[in-house]
Order: sequence, then structure tokens, then C-alpha cells
Amino acid sequence: MKKSAQIHKALTIFAYTVMLTGMTLLLAVVFRYPQNHLIPRQMIPGVGICVIALLAAGALWNKIYSLIGKRTPLYLLALVIFGVLLYITSLSRQGNENTLVDYTYVYRDAMNLATGGTLEYTDYFVTYSNNLKPMLLLSVWFRVAVLLGISSFHFVLLRNILLVLLVVWACGYLTEQNGDCRWRFPILLAFAFLLPLWDMVSVFYTDSMSFGLGILTLALLKKAGSAKTNRGKTLWSVIAGVVTVLAIIWKITAIIPLIACTMILLWQRKKADRRVILPLVVSVIVFGVGLQLWANTYDVTRKAAVTANPVMSWVALGMKEDGSWTNNTELVEQMYTFSTKEEKQQYCVEYIRENKADFFNAEHLRKKASYNFANGNLGASAFLNVEQNDQTLIWEMFSPWGSYYWRTSQLCYCYLVSVYVLLWIGMLFSLRNVIRGQNPPSLLMICQLGFFGIVVFLMLWEASSRQLYNQMPGILLGGVLSIDYFWKNLSIKPRK
Repeated sequence: MKKSAQIHKALTIFAYTVMLTGMTLLLAVVFRYPQNHLIPRQMIPGVGICVIALLAAGALWNKIYSLIGKRTPLYLLALVIFGVLLYITSLSRQGNENTLVDYTYVYRDAMNLATGGTLEYTDYFVTYSNNLKPMLLLSVWFRVAVLLGISSFHFVLLRNILLVLLVVWACGYLTEQNGDCRWRFPILLAFAFLLPLWDMVSVFYTDSMSFGLGILTLALLKKAGSAKTNRGKTLWSVIAGVVTVLAIIWKITAIIPLIACTMILLWQRKKADRRVILPLVVSVIVFGVGLQLWANTYDVTRKAAVTANPVMSWVALGMKEDGSWTNNTELVEQMYTFSTKEEKQQYCVEYIRENKADFFNAEHLRKKASYNFANGNLGASAFLNVEQNDQTLIWEMFSPWGSYYWRTSQLCYCYLVSVYVLLWIGMLFSLRNVIRGQNPPSLLMICQLGFFGIVVFLMLWEASSRQLYNQMPGILLGGVLSIDYFWKNLSIKPRK
């Protein structure tokens, strides 16, 4: 083995050792300190049973797939049924904008612009400019609905459900190799069992509007790479570029899978197809600049550039206690005393410097990890009107006042943490195989690195379990791929 290859292998082993160690510590915290008043001694066996069931289901599916053949119309039928059920279930959620305060401001002012009115919450957007462009984009969707003479809620709800279906397709498409599409249906089921999805899909906030856009972009780029004509490559690349810009605007964390993919491909020294990369980069620049120029036509955008909270403020929010907004209101109130972005930036830098010892405190890191990753409902309860029971099953399941909230929290926790465990298993086998000189599948490595990326981000950022929601497609995809990898590494030969 050449020296360069030895160094490459050693660094890969080091990277997997770091990820596996971090994942082990994260699981230890999640098991010991679950959120929503869940009891650890009940949750640990529940997660264990769920992991065993998922692994067994993976083995069973391999046998079923060998009987039903490679392609079947049942998958498309199941995808349509899933979308219809999502739509019907979400119809009762109209009016949910009156819950989370930030969402209320975004929703109402988007509707104001769509109907020809003026902004009602200007003070909010010149402070929290991260929600300004999402509000403007949402106003476009509302405006189209108004022009068509249809319900804005029903129209944007249809957009969100179609996005979910596209992301489900994208996950299945990314796993296809040489016509083998065996994991499409299990991936669909993985999404169907993600209970918070059934509530969050009816929310037109940044988390749900950016759901899986990074994974969808990867699928579009795969389409571009497999296209036989230059026109096809250009078309799919341009669409991927547009989706990338939308992902950045709705919620920048949505591009974490893209960053992970870039890093893995560079690490594997794979050559990029210029006929794909060039149109992608050009479309990102053109569409991104175009949207910025459009946003600049609004006075509130220019004002926000001078007065908005800097990016550093969200890092400062995560420095103490559990890192959540609720437990750091003193910092929030202090930020209101400054009138310019520069003043706020200086204060945040000084605040971080003064509290860096608190950040590295083990108790703080434990609380923050628990707050971010041990809440299985992914913050879905924030979007339910807790003041009024609307007599729906979703309310009873996800509202803290609902009859089934605790039971739902148990189910969500067991499901989410079992996927964490599957990712941990995949990392363990990946490390073993790298030591043996065998590379793990590239897509699995992308999912693993993507999950590690969101973990690092949330440990540095303001704590919020909702930040995981738009990452769930990559996390679920990684879990399914880990099941496949588990059986392959046990030398069980499900494939002929």
C-alpha cells in the first residue's frame, strides 16, 4: 500500500472513530435523559424492541422482494395513498398559525402581502431577518392561490404534501443500483411511521417548507448524472440549482446533505462531471442573485440589513443552560436594547467570550444534547393551538393538553432513537470495514456525515429539536441503509 493510501485510510479510521465516539456519547445522554417526562427504564427496552423489529423487518423484506420482483405498481399506489391520507388528515389543521409566535408573524404578513396589504409585523422582521425571505416566498404561494381563487391553506398544503412525496421518491431513487429498487417501499413506510410528519406537514413554516430539500437535490443531481444527453444533464442540473437556492432561503440547514455529499466525493477523489456541475453552479448564482434583488425591492429588507440580529446571536443563545430560547431570555431582552447589527455583533462576541467556560461545562452539554435529540416529537407540539381542543386525533396526540400526548411522546421517542441506534450500528460496521480496507457505501457515508453535521451544528447553535425535522429524510434514509449494511456484514445473504 502506498504511503498516501495509508494516510488516507488512517484519516478515515480517525474520522469514523470520532463520529462513533460522539454517537455513543449522544445515545448515552438520550437514553438517560429523555424529554417530555419520559421514564428511562421504560424507554430503553422500548427502543431495543423497536431496533430488533426494524432489523427483522429488513430481513423479511429482502425475502418478500425476491418474490414480488424488481418493480411493481404497488409502490406508486402506496405513494398515492400515503399522500391522500396526509392531505385528509391535515385538512383539520387550518388555523394553526395562531400558535408559535414566529409562525404567526410569518403567516399573517405573507397573507397581507398576498392580498395587497402592508406588513403588520415589521419590527419582527427587521430583527429576525432569517424569516424575512421565507415570509416573502410564502406570500408568493399565497398570492398564486388568491389569483386562482382557491383556498390559500389548501393550496400550500398540497405543495407541502407533494414535497413530502417527492422526497420519499428521492430517497428511494438514491438507493437504486443497477435496477435494484428494493428499499423504495421500506423507505416509504419509514416516512409513514414518522408521526410528527402527520402534524408538521400542515405547517407553512421554515421547518416543513424546507423538508428534505437537500436530499431532493441529491436525487436531481443523480438524475442529471445519469441523463444520456447534454440537454437532459443541463435541465436536471438547473432544477437542482433552483432547489438548492430554495433550500438555503427556507432553512440553510437543509443543504447539510449536499455539504456531506461534496465532502465524501472529494474524500473519495471522484471526478465531477462538468456538464452537471457547471449548469448547477450557474443556476445557483443566477437564481440566488435574482431572488436577492427581488427581496431588496422591499423596504423591510434594506432596513433588516442594518438592524437584524447577527448570525452570532444564535450561537450566543446556545452558550448557557440547555441552550434554548426559553432559558436564555436575558440575552434576548438585551439584544433589543441595541439599534444596529454591528452593536449586536459586538455584544454577542463579548458574551460568547465571557461565557465560553459555561459552554464547555459537561452539565450544559448534557442538557443541550437532551433538549435537541431526546424529544421524539421534533417540536410538533409548538404548532398546535393549546388553548382550544379542536376534537381531532392530531391535537390529542401532539398537544401537551391532549389525552394521548404522553403515549405519543413514548412512540415518537422509541422510533427516533431506534433510528439513532441503527445509524450507530452502521458506523460501527463502517469503522470495522475501513480497518479491513473496505469502503462503506458512499450513500451511507453521506447520511452518516450528514447526521454528524446536524449534531455538531445544534451543539453550537440555539437548541431546538425542530431543527431535526427537515433532516429526517437523510436520517431515515441512513437508518434504512444501516439495516441493509447490517445484514450484509453478518454474512446473511438475502440477495441472490
